[in-house]
Amino acid sequence: MERTIFTQIVNREKDIEAVADGYKTKINHELWLADGLQKDAIQNCWDVRSDKKHGKNWECGFLLMKIDNKEVLCISDKGTTGLNGTKFYTPNELTKILEKISNESQRGEDLACFLNSNWSSKSIEEGGNRGRGKTLFLVASQSKNVFFESLRSTDNSYVFGEFYLDTADKQVKFSLHYDDDGKAMLKSELGEKISPITEYGTKIFILNPDTAVTQAIKSGELISFISNSRWETIRKYEAKIFVDDGNEKKYANLPYWYENELKGVEEKEFSPEIIKDGTEYKIKRLVLRYAPNLNVPDSIRGIAIQRGGMTIERIPAEELVKEQGMTDIYGWLEMESKPLEEEMKIRCEGPEHFNFTWTLNPARYLRNHIQSKIREFAKDLKIIESEQAKKNKIQKTAEEEALKLLTPLFKKLGLFGKHKGKRKKKGLSRKKNEPLRLSVPDMEFPRDDKRVNYGEKINGTYVVPINEFGESILVLVRVFIVSADGKTEMLQEKEINLHTGEGPRIGPDEIAISKKYKAGGYSLRARMIALENKDKILPDGVKIEKGTILYERVNQKFYVEINPPESGPFEFQPKGKDDKSYLFEWEQEGDGYIIYYNELHPRIKPLLNDGEGLRDYFAEQGSLLALQIKLEELIADDDKEDKDFTKLVKGKDASAVYKLFLNRHSEFLWSLKE
Repeated sequence: MERTIFTQIVNREKDIEAVADGYKTKINHELWLADGLQKDAIQNCWDVRSDKKHGKNWECGFLLMKIDNKEVLCISDKGTTGLNGTKFYTPNELTKILEKISNESQRGEDLACFLNSNWSSKSIEEGGNRGRGKTLFLVASQSKNVFFESLRSTDNSYVFGEFYLDTADKQVKFSLHYDDDGKAMLKSELGEKISPITEYGTKIFILNPDTAVTQAIKSGELISFISNSRWETIRKYEAKIFVDDGNEKKYANLPYWYENELKGVEEKEFSPEIIKDGTEYKIKRLVLRYAPNLNVPDSIRGIAIQRGGMTIERIPAEELVKEQGMTDIYGWLEMESKPLEEEMKIRCEGPEHFNFTWTLNPARYLRNHIQSKIREFAKDLKIIESEQAKKNKIQKTAEEEALKLLTPLFKKLGLFGKHKGKRKKKGLSRKKNEPLRLSVPDMEFPRDDKRVNYGEKINGTYVVPINEFGESILVLVRVFIVSADGKTEMLQEKEINLHTGEGPRIGPDEIAISKKYKAGGYSLRARMIALENKDKILPDGVKIEKGTILYERVNQKFYVEINPPESGPFEFQPKGKDDKSYLFEWEQEGDGYIIYYNELHPRIKPLLNDGEGLRDYFAEQGSLLALQIKLEELIADDDKEDKDFTKLVKGKDASAVYKLFLNRHSEFLWSLKE
């Protein structure tokens, strides 16, 4: 009996959806498609660089453009080889090429592999060789339609083509044209404004890109994804990778947290060693850093596992070692290419290049090795952590005790009762707005005294970044809650390219108060940090460099299940800054004031381990600050309660200010000693 053999007809639309689901599962944020796309696209470009040793003249970029008023994403590279390999003109010729790749592991057939799913002509040493990444180009196109052009280094030949999903039979189809015919097709399909490529390399044109991709480009988040995953390539090779949203072109730079010789960081580097006795699995280097005061973003936290110049996965240190302070540890690990890196890729790495399966060897050996080294590092950290905790406790106690000592003066000046009082203040005239700042425009509490009970909500708990700086800047914005005992809850963290004007809302629309919040006081805070160097100076004289805190004066207090305490008008807060002119500064917050002190100042720094000395210094300086604020309030309110101050204001005699302040200050100091 004759047997009929059928070949399965594959629904490629479902294949594309399955690939997309794989990336979505492994990348845990809403812009997963943009993140996955950049990682695969850059790796493909890097693998075909002409100068394998140094990456000289290599560049890769993402350009959002418009053709016939429709958005198109162009991914380009140069300093690369182009889509080399055997030219083919018929399906039979293509089949023979793919058979050779399958049977003989023939390399160099980039063109054939690029146009066919799950085929790759790359070696195992190269970053990607699963043949899946190119499917992501179709995922990224809402119309499932992609054009490409390439100038090949082997024969100086030009090729133009298209691949797309045929919605009728659910198959991915493609066409291609060579040399002059290809250049004519480029003009026909993409218009006269697009000129054929003139340097060896390739351009991909993704038609009608997904909104998540365009959003990531326009917001600046795509360039952060690139910096955070390709930082090793940028650091070692000065690799050039750009994102152009059609208005502005920016290059990815080395994240501040991976630079050398950072201040305030404890670092330990472990030299090359075998990770498991009886094997040849060897690491090149493991670097661990402890940075409790460096504002390390969540996207950098953990130990970055590097392969092929890119970060595959970050393992949180606190998952490996259950010790205090582990959340402030980050670092990276590089592997020897053979056999460890090679086998990690073959046996343990996910096809999306975003994770390893840690239950399989050699990944399990590697995880155990990292864990043991973190424990070793943690022995030193316990000393650091306890010293830091001790210093923090001394500072907090000194701040609280100084406020108690200042209470009689607050009462005498009529400043006591921060949240209560019959007289309603007009408030001081605000300082001039800083050019880079955060606004909390819509925050609303259930009641005026900022008490919030279980089951209630605080609305408008987001911040709006504002840029009146004159040019865009890459920034990290963090919105978080700090409890009275110093514990922090991160609400949202976002890296954006902040254009002039208002940026996007960052943070939740509301905070629902549940029993996870213990009864007590809390503060909603926010901070904006520079992610790039700028040749400009902030109003306080600080030059903008990567890691510079641009703004952090957001401090909205609220009280869970308790009434706000009656207290003086001040709250002391440390804010270290390498600025000789800054000792104290104050900012109005509600009906009171935040008094920031420079813990790096040589007058304060020696007192940080001396509780009594720090308390007395805060009390002495606090009395002068209270007098200054009282004077400012009287000028603003035209208050006549204090005769001496009223006389001072009316007399407009500047020479009398210091005399009155000195008299009142002396009286206060005398009373402290009684």
